[in-house]
Amino acid sequence: MGKRSSKDAYAEIDQIIDREAFVECVTAGFKEVYDPRTSDNNSYSLISLLVMILCAIIAGANAITQIHEYVEIKIDLFRRLLGVDQAPSYSVFWWLLTRLNPKQLHDAFTNWLQSLPNDIKERIIAIDGKRLRGASCKQPMHLVAAWETGRGLLLGQVKTRKKSNEITAIPELLNTIDVHGATITIDAAGCQTELVDRIRDLGGNYIIALKGNQRTLHDEAQNFFSQAKDVGYSEAECTVSTSSEKGHGRIEERKVVVTNQLAWLDAEVKDRWRDLNSLIEVTSRREMEGKVSEEKRYYISNLILGPQQIGNAVRGHWGIENHLHWSMDVVFLEDAQQAATGHAAENLAIFRRMAHHLIKADLGGTRGVAKSRRQAAWNDDHAIHILSKVFMEKV
Repeated sequence: MGKRSSKDAYAEIDQIIDREAFVECVTAGFKEVYDPRTSDNNSYSLISLLVMILCAIIAGANAITQIHEYVEIKIDLFRRLLGVDQAPSYSVFWWLLTRLNPKQLHDAFTNWLQSLPNDIKERIIAIDGKRLRGASCKQPMHLVAAWETGRGLLLGQVKTRKKSNEITAIPELLNTIDVHGATITIDAAGCQTELVDRIRDLGGNYIIALKGNQRTLHDEAQNFFSQAKDVGYSEAECTVSTSSEKGHGRIEERKVVVTNQLAWLDAEVKDRWRDLNSLIEVTSRREMEGKVSEEKRYYISNLILGPQQIGNAVRGHWGIENHLHWSMDVVFLEDAQQAATGHAAENLAIFRRMAHHLIKADLGGTRGVAKSRRQAAWNDDHAIHILSKVFMEKV
């Protein structure tokens, strides 16, 4: 079989994507991203480099060296897609990723995400932090992310240098996303009256874990549910739901108890928490290999919901851990990355989450991300198919 002509190659790519429309859409999407390079050091357009980086990460590149290697190997793909004749050097990618403004890059991504249609009536947004371990040896970095559990969609993220600073980062994150009518779930680190006020000011609802950092309210909740169990939940005006799961040699039972009758709670304590209407106790009992463990967790909420709805929201919160954080660590090897110069770590983290979302959206779920990355590495058409979803509604 003879070698395909450039005309044939372009004809093939045009069947998958309108190249000119693609470049126009990407350019418009990244229009607020400032090119940090000097005018005498821009042989490659900013848009071309951003597309190369994202495509490389979709196809399995997890570090700057791998991004460079991928572009070298796949230069024919980028010649067809972008009109680039020669692969940029490693230093071009390194220089750009270390100096590119991560906030501008993040804003471009989240603006696209939030423009997607939302057909889910009950929106639950989980907020949780993740440490970038590999890049944090000298400069610890945490990313606080907002994850819409129903669509499995990353809505936004902000950076903080210390885990303790997540409390100050959450209000900043809330200001960047639409929380009106949504239910915000946060772990115990976010159990702060100021955060509750901010969520309510923005028109959102809250379900927040309660631990020892709010000792008085935590002790009151613990004591109430203990007595309610003794006298009978119905007598204590509580509603209860139970569920059980078996699998992988493990039995897990959950019990959710909710009370909306808080007249017994000290007014001074209750009034500190804006619109507080519910206290929740979640008991998880696990049995595995003959060993039994039990854990009780407590939550507060402004909502008046049944225990099953509350239980679904609480379980949904861990979707950010099981789907996003786990994928970043296991599939994208984020904890193994050592890029720490300038903004490289944060920019690469944004590109990884962008690639993760695009692959997941193409799959229609959370499984198979690693397989899809391999397919993108082997099959240029598959890479283009996924890449075109960045800023184009139709593929």
